Amino acid sequence: MSTHRYLNVSFWQDAFVLDLTPEEKYFYIYLMTNSKTSQIGIYELPSRVIELETGYNRETVEKLLTRFIEYGKIEYNQPTKEIYIRNWAKFNWNNSEKVITRVKADLENVKHQPFVKKYVDYVNSLEKNNKVIQYPYSIDSLWKKEKEKKEKEKEIKEKENERKVTRPSSFDIFENGGYGYLDPITMQKLFAWIDDFGDEGDSIVSKALDVGIEAGIKNYKYVNGILRNWHNKGFKTTAEIDANEIARQTKDNNQVKPNVQTTKRSPEEIARLKERNERNMRQMLGGEDVEIITE
Repeated sequence: MSTHRYLNVSFWQDAFVLDLTPEEKYFYIYLMTNSKTSQIGIYELPSRVIELETGYNRETVEKLLTRFIEYGKIEYNQPTKEIYIRNWAKFNWNNSEKVITRVKADLENVKHQPFVKKYVDYVNSLEKNNKVIQYPYSIDSLWKKEKEKKEKEKEIKEKENERKVTRPSSFDIFENGGYGYLDPITMQKLFAWIDDFGDEGDSIVSKALDVGIEAGIKNYKYVNGILRNWHNKGFKTTAEIDANEIARQTKDNNQVKPNVQTTKRSPEEIARLKERNERNMRQMLGGEDVEIITE
């Protein structure tokens, strides 16, 4: 993969681009110039990478991906995390032998084979293309790979359906713990966190919900902040989270020496204690920048 991408000046006068919002234009350019792009416009692009490189949050990334899929400009294969920019060659095609060689090499690395066929058919239909791009596999090999992919996708879908049947225990905690109605959008967000944390995802989400209940702050924004901080710290198990909390409490106990002779606290002491408790809560959640929300 080269270290730069060309953007044809005709991009700005394209009828579709002219009607886009500034945010959409930025995202469209990102899709064609980000660090994962290839010579063919088919490449792996996990949502987490988009978040880190664009600065957008998860909700905005999902919104923009869905929007461009609806526009018919991209396709996204969830099992392989591959994106296909449908008109990539329109702005990036080059007839040089060096580019053709790179195109063929990139096609062989594509995991979702239907993208390969769509790309080859599109490129061979371009008037400015005076080369004929062949499929990197024989027809029999292509169909065999496609069959294997479909079987794999079917297996993944069955696992997803099994997950839907087996309701995560964290959902029950949300609904029964005073967080209110678990709407479809919040449900998808919790599912995303469960996936991000891996094998103990449900237990970790449940733990974050329990923290909210104990703190008396029962809203998704608060829980999302807890999960984000744990994820940024690289926690993958509840044991790691518990160990971190024990270490924090031990440190606090070593630093704080209570005055056993004091039987009545002054207003100044009460204020200091309140400030210390809020600081401890922020440390428990993962950082000083965590906002403590009260209802």
